[in-house]
Amino acid sequence: MVDPMPHVSGSGRAGTVFISYARADDQKPPYEDTAQGWVRFFWDQLRWELTDRGAKQARLWLDRYEIEPAEAFTQKIEGAVREAALILPVFSQNWVQSDWCKREVEVFTRVHPDATSRVVPVFKNELLRDQLPQVLLGDNAREGYRFFTRDEHGAVHEFYWRGLQDRKAYFDLLRRIATYIIECLDIQIAPPKERRRQREASPARRVIFLAVADQELRDARQRLANDLRAADMVVIPETNELPDTAADCEQLLREQLTRAELSVHFLGENPDISPTGGSESIIDLQLRLAREAAATRRLPRILWAPRWVPALHGEKRDPLEVVRRSGGLRAGEEVYGEEVTDLSQWLRSRFLPTRDEEILVVAASIDGDDDLVASLANLSQGLGLKVSVVFHGDPMPAVGPDSTVLVPWDQADRATLEALLARIPAGAHTICLRLPGGDEAAKRRFFRNGVFLEQVDMLPKDRQGTRALLEKIEVLAPEGPTQ
Repeated sequence: MVDPMPHVSGSGRAGTVFISYARADDQKPPYEDTAQGWVRFFWDQLRWELTDRGAKQARLWLDRYEIEPAEAFTQKIEGAVREAALILPVFSQNWVQSDWCKREVEVFTRVHPDATSRVVPVFKNELLRDQLPQVLLGDNAREGYRFFTRDEHGAVHEFYWRGLQDRKAYFDLLRRIATYIIECLDIQIAPPKERRRQREASPARRVIFLAVADQELRDARQRLANDLRAADMVVIPETNELPDTAADCEQLLREQLTRAELSVHFLGENPDISPTGGSESIIDLQLRLAREAAATRRLPRILWAPRWVPALHGEKRDPLEVVRRSGGLRAGEEVYGEEVTDLSQWLRSRFLPTRDEEILVVAASIDGDDDLVASLANLSQGLGLKVSVVFHGDPMPAVGPDSTVLVPWDQADRATLEALLARIPAGAHTICLRLPGGDEAAKRRFFRNGVFLEQVDMLPKDRQGTRALLEKIEVLAPEGPTQ
């Protein structure tokens, strides 16, 4: 069989595969309890296949339900497209009707001179040749990976339609895609015996308590659990089920919380049932017990309150308001409002940080500070620094003790700023740049251990001013006298 893709050498970029898809292709079929949306099933299976082959460092970037279709093409998405080593468009009739999807491929093509070999075409449906992006036309045309066949009568048979229809054909094709990704990213795979030896020699595995989730976030919990286990972490409880009675349930939870070094709690919209004999929901019970455990030992808690939940039918909610309904934010707790894919990446980077490189992180606590952050990050990058940008709502990258996090504080209120600061890993050098305006009383009374407040009249507009600021706060060493 002729390979549907040309060979491409190692990427030279981060090992990220950006999946471009139309949201309509990820709708869960109605009245099908076991079937998943096409894209989600594909993403889960491809992630498992890569991990099973020893290539878990290959990151699959999938934006799910985070951005409304009417919103602008955000810097976050464009940044992910630009930094990706490969782009995998899921072609369908829905895809070709989406200007958003087309733009993702256009941006990727502009950034990569060799984009022809970096676009991995996956066909959910059959398309006419002229419906495809320019990068796949003419001399660049190729078969790609087709999740359907036509029989001798011209009838189309899809490998996945309301669930798996042709298991062997689907997974054979998936393995070919995984193999191609591994080759493109130049990932060196250790033999199975060597992988087992590396695992046995690795440090003690991290133990994460994933609270049992209510019905609407149950799938998200399972997905997160799969990701964390693939990263060689221990997830407890092992399933999304607890004992029926309140007494047995509480005993099990207390025992498991003593093992955990971090707990994650899922805050949805629908109140869940209470265990027999109990007066509080399972969701509230778990959070209360985690807070009690934290009173006697260090137990960080992540309160995941995603902005988009099925119960609200596309309406956006405020994560901080959701947390207030659960008793407000306590010491040692962090709020996370982004999609489960970002939560997974953030948690994994938190426990598997890269500490061999000094970086400067510039982070925004509210939407209105994104422009300030982008400007400061670009100017700092022009001074030869390795810079990472965290726009409002982005996951916080892993940072080491030699890294600095700059947070412009303009109009954000104290609670929003505190929520961002709580997400910064311990050990990083964190500086808030206090700008005029906003809640001046809160700024005058601000104090937080390990966080420094630097008052500035305005952020610099050029590289010279940026250097002066970074020298002042000791991010950069002063330049020596000119000869």
